[in-house]
Amino acid sequence: MAKVRKAGGHIVKEPFTFPGGRRFHFGDPSGNELAVWSDA
Repeated sequence: MAKVRKAGGHIVKEPFTFPGGRRFHFGDPSGNELAVWSDA
């Protein structure tokens, strides 16, 4: 999350757990929404 913020992005959805891992969603400076996922 720190690298996303440093690159000019913003967090859209804080990290959360789901079956199979954890993820968070972020917006990039161009307005695209992306997510970072990690396994459990």
